[in-house]
Amino acid sequence: MTGRTSRRGFIAGGLAGAAAVTAAGAAFAARPARVGDPTDGPRRTPVDTDALATTTEYDYVVVGAGAGGVPLAVRLAEAGHSVLVLEAGPATTDPDVYSVPAFHLFASSDPQMSWDFWVRHYTDAGAHGSAFVPERDGVLYPRASTLGGCTAHHALLMLAPESADWDRIGRATGDPSWNALVMRRYQDRVREWLPIETSPAAILTEDPTLARIVTAALVETGHLAPPASDVDVEGGTVGGTLLDPNDPRGVEAYREGTFLVPQSSRDGRRYGTRERLLEAVPTLDGRLAVQTDALVERIVFDTSGEVPRATGVDVVVAPYQYGASPLRRRLDPAARDRARVRVTARREVVVATGAFNTPQLLMLSGVGPADHLRAHDVPVVVDAPGVGGNLQDRYEMTVVTEYERPFSVLDGKTYGQPGDPGLTEWRSGDPNALYRSNGILVGIKRKVPEGSEHPELFVFGAPSNFTGYRPGFAEDGLRGGDHFNWAVIRGYQQSMDGTVRLRSADPTEPPAINFRYFDDDGDSAGVRQDLRAVREGLEEARRVNATAHRLRFGDAATDREVYPGAAVHGSALDAVIRRDAWGHHASCTARMGRDDDPDAVLDSDFRVRGTRGLRVVDASVFPAIPALFPLMTIFAVSERAADRMLADGPGPRQEPQP
Repeated sequence: MTGRTSRRGFIAGGLAGAAAVTAAGAAFAARPARVGDPTDGPRRTPVDTDALATTTEYDYVVVGAGAGGVPLAVRLAEAGHSVLVLEAGPATTDPDVYSVPAFHLFASSDPQMSWDFWVRHYTDAGAHGSAFVPERDGVLYPRASTLGGCTAHHALLMLAPESADWDRIGRATGDPSWNALVMRRYQDRVREWLPIETSPAAILTEDPTLARIVTAALVETGHLAPPASDVDVEGGTVGGTLLDPNDPRGVEAYREGTFLVPQSSRDGRRYGTRERLLEAVPTLDGRLAVQTDALVERIVFDTSGEVPRATGVDVVVAPYQYGASPLRRRLDPAARDRARVRVTARREVVVATGAFNTPQLLMLSGVGPADHLRAHDVPVVVDAPGVGGNLQDRYEMTVVTEYERPFSVLDGKTYGQPGDPGLTEWRSGDPNALYRSNGILVGIKRKVPEGSEHPELFVFGAPSNFTGYRPGFAEDGLRGGDHFNWAVIRGYQQSMDGTVRLRSADPTEPPAINFRYFDDDGDSAGVRQDLRAVREGLEEARRVNATAHRLRFGDAATDREVYPGAAVHGSALDAVIRRDAWGHHASCTARMGRDDDPDAVLDSDFRVRGTRGLRVVDASVFPAIPALFPLMTIFAVSERAADRMLADGPGPRQEPQP
């Protein structure tokens, strides 16, 4: 939603409307999660998702229907090639949990599509905080497996990368075509199909407490200005208040301040790669095929030549086969053999299964650190020591405030329970429905003391009580309806170099994941700077809260910080950050790099070194994690990968004429 009408409508709605929009993010927390029963009958998509029942040979086989795989699959099919997209999860899931922007944390805990990984932040279990679950030997890290991948459960935030993000890839790979000018074309191509809206324009509310919290963010960052007679909407500003964080001028100027938060939705409904895929399939005359409930066990190589060539994949077609699924179904060996299908790729296999599963699949297929593969009796096809290394993520923390009474904006909303007026309003198509929002109206970009020239912090808030991913996080988030949560994301971290390693050669078993936070609890310059950055983000949130407290006018609701605790500062706050920080942007485990870099898994065109016919296109490819929120960056990378694949190969295969 970027036109003049919508933005002027927002201005007219005022800060009270802003507070109501922000409150929608709390919706997930009060709605009990539905435990889906995979035996209750499949939901139908508008396209066939059982392609392997028809044919098992395609020009390109794309493993993963998420942010990396789908955009390029569509482009390859548009160019005339036959393309198969394989997805381990189901075709569809609970339609409300998936589609309603305000329910995004319910989506993150929906067992129908969740893959719940249990990860280490540190090698030493004792270095973790209360989120560590000893019975699981880790901290919960939700991923999604369904058409759309993690675009099916993310919080819909959609921020553009900086030019410097692309230029860094060019320096790391030695490929000058990785630059901001070239990548602008691919970002524009993404916007051909990706809708971006802001929260509903005219939401009004009776909740003055939320209104003053939003006002305080504007006051604290110096972006609250009196009403302007000349409103420069297209320029991205209103009376001096920057509205659009994706305005190229603001991005390239490294602008700080308070922003509206763009969300990937169309007409108030989630829009991700599921919609991109399902909308494209009917227009492509059968060239784009989809198979769901299809767990790829390994990549098949022809090793008869000098260089191993990927010729296809082995896939088990059965629902809920992967061990990270709460609905896991185990097949005995005979049943698994019967469900296995070999799929042939005439040209290339593309792995796009994310920072955990991409290195796992490569290693299961014999591409990885040779000694590690031999330890698990996996035959070595290519000794690639960088596979599964360089694991990176954002550091995230929250400041949670408890108010003396519940937020009135939540009154009457039951978040999907029978008779919920909020859901009825959303289903009616009301453009002002609260649930059309992901709940995160304003975000604050901040630079870091002694940091770079880039805004390295993003601080955003909603009424909830969230301190990280713990069992039951979606249900517990708004118990009582009287908490407000500021989340802090630390971009451009300097002190994380984790690993993904096989636990066994069984493709259904999740890998061992260790992020090695803060250089595994060390005290380097990078560690100190990352701690300083997160601490500054938390203090920024506290400053906003203090301003909100001083701005009490019509409402007298008092508040107190319950997490980390108002008395926690300095080294004590650093200790809490080390103990409790988390992340959800895992990246960089099959990175691109220069020809002389032994840990570079890929060349600058996404090809897996030491092989032919095999590429990786997902968050794994980055040498360093880009942007504050990397999803739009991954979309653009996928668009670029399609062009590189088309440039490398011949034209569409011609069928013999009768």
